[in-house]
Amino acid sequence: MNEAKIKQKHKDRSADVHKPGHKGEVRAPVQFSKLAKDKLDHVKQAENLDSYNAVIDYLYGVWKSTIPSAAGMFPGLGPFEREEEDLNRVPY
Repeated sequence: MNEAKIKQKHKDRSADVHKPGHKGEVRAPVQFSKLAKDKLDHVKQAENLDSYNAVIDYLYGVWKSTIPSAAGMFPGLGPFEREEEDLNRVPY
């Protein structure tokens, strides 16, 4: 390739961060290492996702689903019983 075509090719790849991005959102410039990009590409291909935004949304959802719940933190604690009747309590 000659030098003019290479410059044009790189110019076409650059993203203007002030233009609306995916679905009208403002784009933020981000840099990844080659290894991180390879990992994102692997997830993108394996999960058949169409964009890196979709990959990040997918990974965020997986991460959120692995956060342990606080439910059942005290398994030895017995059921709640009121010590005295509260007259202002709303009945169910």
